Amino acid sequence: MIKKIINTKNLSFLRKKNSKKKVVLAHGVFDILHLGHINYFKEAKSFGDVLVVSVTSDQYVKKGLNRPYFKHELRMKLLSELSIIDHVVLSDAPSSINIIKLLKPNFYVKGPDYKIKNNDKAGNLGPEEKEVIKNNGQIKFTSGELLSSTRVLNYSFERFNILSTIKKNNRLLNINVHQIYDDYQNCLKKIKNEKILVIGEIILDNYLYSETLGMPSKENIISVKYEHQKNFIGGAIPVASTISQLCKNVTFVSYFNKKNLKNKIENISKNINYKLFYDKKFVDIKKNRFIDLNTKKKFFEYYNFNNQEFDNIKLYNYLSSNIKKFDKVIVCDFGHGLFNKNIIDLLQKKSKILCLNIQTNSGNRGYNLFKKYQKSDILALDEPEIRLGLQNRYSSLDDIIKSKDLKKFKDLVITRGVKGLIIKDKKSKKDYLNFPAFVVNAIDTMGAGDAAYAYASMFLNHSKSKLLTGLVSSIAGAIKTTIIGHENIVKKEQVERTLESILKI
Repeated sequence: MIKKIINTKNLSFLRKKNSKKKVVLAHGVFDILHLGHINYFKEAKSFGDVLVVSVTSDQYVKKGLNRPYFKHELRMKLLSELSIIDHVVLSDAPSSINIIKLLKPNFYVKGPDYKIKNNDKAGNLGPEEKEVIKNNGQIKFTSGELLSSTRVLNYSFERFNILSTIKKNNRLLNINVHQIYDDYQNCLKKIKNEKILVIGEIILDNYLYSETLGMPSKENIISVKYEHQKNFIGGAIPVASTISQLCKNVTFVSYFNKKNLKNKIENISKNINYKLFYDKKFVDIKKNRFIDLNTKKKFFEYYNFNNQEFDNIKLYNYLSSNIKKFDKVIVCDFGHGLFNKNIIDLLQKKSKILCLNIQTNSGNRGYNLFKKYQKSDILALDEPEIRLGLQNRYSSLDDIIKSKDLKKFKDLVITRGVKGLIIKDKKSKKDYLNFPAFVVNAIDTMGAGDAAYAYASMFLNHSKSKLLTGLVSSIAGAIKTTIIGHENIVKKEQVERTLESILKI
């Protein structure tokens, strides 16, 4: 006897068993079950005798950040409790093509929204329909009222109703979602053809996975059992890679020592024009982080670098000859000696649009402050960095943002970790817009601020309002927290799908 929840390997047998019956296939995510789904199943069942529902596995759900809300095991279990559904199967693929091949349904039924071609964001319906016809089946569309799990989440769960939170935090009376999305599309067109220069240190981030053993009986240290390591190329490289998803003309400039490192970097993204200067005196920066094997939390790190100001004559000469060719210069200053006074003066004098991210970390002991620069078009810092630079630990954010030391930095972005993100906006009643943190379960926060900075620097001077910039920057930062180290970069498609989900109210 075939159970209600079945494996894909049983689909061919199911088809043979019901050879004289009309088999109907419905396919989807079915995250938050609602009345629209029930009506969809009822109408789908009316086309035949046996209704099989295939459920998209978690890894192939492309509906944006924090989705799906329920894991596929729970989604399948819930659907199996509905008497109208005869069988439930997991679709562990981007589309339902393999399910269609095995089941050979008489009818493949989709919801009314799929009648409009533009609503098929994943682009799977065309190939699926061809496979249905190839197996002598037909595609049908239900006629019921169009409902959405995303809308249900946005209306019913406060943490998913991002726009409502933004309205409340910023005393905004109205947010026009269509206007925001149109602004987004217009910005993408402008960004695509920009000439971008990214400058910053290359950092080798090594994750040393270990099992903590505790403290030895005779020494005041932590002992661990080393298991394995993962090596990532970080620093300014992920910023350039993220921007290359949006823009087709990105140049990255930095220094290196080991030639095998140069080869690895140039293979990361073919969309980037790399200008890497070799110097035998330069020491490639390595940051080694010990990671708890079970919790994936960092508990110790050590650096390998020179930690002194570098001569940089090759970089200075390159910038002197080429900087005016670029529409925008994006600086990632990690405070490890790449940006000396001559370089900084040149950047401020000759950049058409200058974007700055100046980081404080244990490697620069708080000496790498934003005040080493006098001006820029965009300044992006986390809250401790901006307070440290202003030597102001306790004042309110209102006072911080109004500080006279920030007057020459036109646009200001402040990342605040779990508290979200702030963008200076003179049109707002309190001079800034406050965005909540979008992620539900962060895995690794390394590089989240860099991802937000990448999007902010690309959108701020093109967007009609700071609202869109805050949204896409917050989304990018949140997505990065779901990625271990630099295993992947934040992809444009991920940001876009999440933005669509947030705007779908």
